[in-house]
Amino acid sequence: MNVNKLFPRLTIRLKLTIAFALLSMVPLLAVAGLATRVTLRNVRTLTESTLRHDLDMARARTERALQEVEQDLAFVAGTVLGPRLMQDSETGAEPLESVATDFLALSPTLFRLLAVRADGEIIFATSSDLVDSLPRESSGARAAFLYSYLAASIEPGKRMAIPVELRSGTDEAGPFVTTPAIAVLEPIRNEGGELLGVIVGEAYASRLFAGVDQGSPSLLATTGVVAGNGLLLHHSERKQDWTSLLASRSDANLEDDLSASGAAAVLSGEAGTLRIPDDRVVSYVPLRLAGSGIGPLTLYRVVRASALGASVRRLRTVALGGGAVLFLMVLGLAMLAARQFTGPIYTLRQGVRRLASGESDVGVDVETNDELEDLAHDFSAMAVLLSDHRNRLEELVEERTRALQEAHSKLADILEYSADAIVGLDLEGRVRLWNRGAESLFGYSVPEATGQRVDGLLTPESADSAVERAVIQREMKRHGAVVNLQTHRTPKDGPAFPVSLTQAPIRDSDGNPVGYSLIIRDTRTQARLEEQMRRSERLATVSVMAAGLAHELKNPLAIIGNRVEWMLRESNESCHECGLGQDLEVVSEHTSRLVDLTRDLLSFGREADDARGPVLLSDVCSRVAGLLDRTFAARQLTLETDLASDLQVLEGSEPEIETICMNLLMNAADATPSGGTVTMEVRRSQFGDSLELEVRDTGPGVPVELRRRIFEPFFTTKGKLGGTGLGLPLCRSIAERHGGTIAMESGEGYGSRFVVSFPLPAMADEWNGQGY
Repeated sequence: MNVNKLFPRLTIRLKLTIAFALLSMVPLLAVAGLATRVTLRNVRTLTESTLRHDLDMARARTERALQEVEQDLAFVAGTVLGPRLMQDSETGAEPLESVATDFLALSPTLFRLLAVRADGEIIFATSSDLVDSLPRESSGARAAFLYSYLAASIEPGKRMAIPVELRSGTDEAGPFVTTPAIAVLEPIRNEGGELLGVIVGEAYASRLFAGVDQGSPSLLATTGVVAGNGLLLHHSERKQDWTSLLASRSDANLEDDLSASGAAAVLSGEAGTLRIPDDRVVSYVPLRLAGSGIGPLTLYRVVRASALGASVRRLRTVALGGGAVLFLMVLGLAMLAARQFTGPIYTLRQGVRRLASGESDVGVDVETNDELEDLAHDFSAMAVLLSDHRNRLEELVEERTRALQEAHSKLADILEYSADAIVGLDLEGRVRLWNRGAESLFGYSVPEATGQRVDGLLTPESADSAVERAVIQREMKRHGAVVNLQTHRTPKDGPAFPVSLTQAPIRDSDGNPVGYSLIIRDTRTQARLEEQMRRSERLATVSVMAAGLAHELKNPLAIIGNRVEWMLRESNESCHECGLGQDLEVVSEHTSRLVDLTRDLLSFGREADDARGPVLLSDVCSRVAGLLDRTFAARQLTLETDLASDLQVLEGSEPEIETICMNLLMNAADATPSGGTVTMEVRRSQFGDSLELEVRDTGPGVPVELRRRIFEPFFTTKGKLGGTGLGLPLCRSIAERHGGTIAMESGEGYGSRFVVSFPLPAMADEWNGQGY
């Protein structure tokens, strides 16, 4: 057993001092504690005995006082008032009243005598000279009736004592005066047992219970009398004047004086002594008044427990004083001895502190002619070696720290400024790291994202998300990471977009996973490029096919058109009235249509050979609008134009731009019902770097399911006799050859809107200066 472990972190000097103090003080404290305990037990026993003795004496005095009242009443009833009721006559009333009055003067407790017939009539009433005013209510019919009624319930040979409160002063001169009293009832019966009346003796409650407060002068205690329902009838401090003898009218409760547990013990009906929680001792005894109607009463006394230990405290004070003097003496000797023993140890400790603080010269000089001196020499030699080794380590640490800081700074910059979203997760999938790329990509700030589950933050709960999580968990178990998983994630504001996801575990030095790294790359641009590449490849294939088909059809169509023209001319000359000419005109019309189709195919499939130059977009659009004015009027359509005249010129092919304008206006006319309006507007773009041609109609609009196909070659909604399906693809091809774009907006019920954007060339200012 290591004795040092019995102490907390203390110095050796303090440990030695404590050891000496314990060796000297433990026996003294043990003897003092034992003596104090025995003394306290004896004082407590003596006090409890005194309390019980005082209670027994108080109970005896009260019971004796009540017995004296009963004996006096029995004497008066038997010798004076009883015969009066039996004779039922007023003969000799004055001598009887004189005898009763003299008897009351001799009784210390009784103050009134009454004789009441069985029917409640008072035939005799007298009181002592000690009563200042006769309580009128007790002499009334109500009190007489109560006494006669209770007398009927008393068994033969028995009497009854009941609490009453007598009032006087019922006139207007002053308030009521209440006198608590004990009324003792002595029934008078004839030989046949018939009730003739009752003799009543009323005694002062304050005199009857005067003995309850008497006790030993040396023991200061609080006395109380409590009824069976817990209400106080008397209390030496809180209810001293016996103002209310009836428990139902008392406003003082036993639990207010004692605790709940103490009140329950006092009301148990048994005698005893106990200690209650507020450092008090209570002794109680039942007050049994045989044959009374008062009910069970309990007499109790309370004394402070602190009053019991005065002698113990004096003994304890003397013992502690002597112990303190002895303790100081031992402490002084212990400190003197400890200083001699521990001086070299403190010297070595100071040397260790200097060595730890970086000092090079830390030799210690100790002369004790024992092992401590040898330890000091060894420490000095070790300090020299440690100082040299520490210098080498500091140089190495400084070099490695610089390298680590540089690497950390580079990694932090890469992480913070990466365009990809780099997220650090804990084992539960909650965000712990959120770089700027993640903020820019998903719209959540660092405080908003930190602590959130990444699945709930970026992936709405659905069946697909549950399947995806299962796939990620399976891949993590199989391969330890998930690399370039093509999926979708949802930002804070906006729809989900395609991303590439890479997830790998983060492990500590022992190889245990402590979290996950998540790299999310936006693949929307890549997806658009792939879509454009696929569309370009498809358009290239269609262009090649269209060009080949146009070349194959061009010469046969030219020959057919020539022959049809000669045949139509001959038919008009030779057979003007026959129907052959009309048929030939139909063939000629469809042949012209096929020629236009081959021309569109050639324009769509290869670069145009037209020479490029400055083009005034407003003039071109105005000229095309003038050509189509009659066409629109024939269809009962309104063509509105808003062509800015102060625009810069474009670099491009004027015929091709005319083709765009012509196709957009004819498509708008085909889509607009009679009475509708087609609007063409030419304007400068918002940023001033391009010109925009806008054509909008008031038709039904393009259905949602067809909007993605309107620029596909040969796709048309005009039916078999409508267009070729190359108008809009040709417009887009021409716009792209001019470095521009074409876009469409449409909604069912409010028409379509096509906007073609042409970039302005760098030479536009020079051309404008030359008069274009």
